[in-house]
Amino acid sequence: MTRTLGILAALLPALAAAGDLVGSETCKACHPAAYDAWKDGPHARAQDSLPAGSRKDPRCASCHSPDADKGVAGVSCETCHGPGAVYAAGYVMRDQELARAVGLVDPGEKTCAACHTDSTPSLTRFDYTAKLQLIRHWKK
Repeated sequence: MTRTLGILAALLPALAAAGDLVGSETCKACHPAAYDAWKDGPHARAQDSLPAGSRKDPRCASCHSPDADKGVAGVSCETCHGPGAVYAAGYVMRDQELARAVGLVDPGEKTCAACHTDSTPSLTRFDYTAKLQLIRHWKK
């Protein structure tokens, strides 16, 4: 715990940049299987699933391409796990407590519910447990 706090204190100046995205390619370097699951899954193609006329509509883009203003199409790793500028470094990721302390998010049902609501257009009601299996990219 003391070591983690020391590292966190050393990183405080970098926390100002915590909103910075590093891109899914950065995640791929250490998490290739997770990257492949994402790349082949629905989130990577979320923007493409919209009709062309809806891609710039903020009501649609806020979920289908929330970081489009930063040059990121679709729903990236960082959309769900938080901007990685601070936590993406290998030495940070090896310390789960530190990674979470500086911005790594462990998304859950509440994270998904930010976009997958009863009012979003869909042919079926969003079932968190069932849909989670479609994006499974972690070991356990």
